[in-house]
Amino acid sequence: MTTSPMPKIECEQHHTGIVVSDLETAIDFYTNKLGFWVGFRWGEPTTMAGVNLGHVQIFLEQGEPSPKGCYLYFVINDADAFHEFHRNNGVEIAQPIGDRDYGLRDYAVRDLHGYVLSFGHRLPSNCDEGDHP
Repeated sequence: MTTSPMPKIECEQHHTGIVVSDLETAIDFYTNKLGFWVGFRWGEPTTMAGVNLGHVQIFLEQGEPSPKGCYLYFVINDADAFHEFHRNNGVEIAQPIGDRDYGLRDYAVRDLHGYVLSFGHRLPSNCDEGDHP
């Protein structure tokens, strides 16, 4: 069997989608507790929405949640400040903040449907390496 050569592909964006049982409650949680903002709503009634953190967007879709084996990771500029914001908003901290041996300072929260979202910033010793994503 012969395989075709891989074309040079650039990926402009990546959108992770998660399924939630109550879309309006999820939008409220992501915007008011986690600090995202609504990028769009789709459908009448709304069955899907995009919520943004900076320029990164995730999709929330109405349905039956299935968080097992799924998590989302966001590399941000200041994990300590965002961690404090989440703690002050009563968000469940699933993993305490700390410096990790993989070169990031991060923590994880759990949303209303059980999905785990991690937020971390690069440690100074790893910011000079040009080979990270």
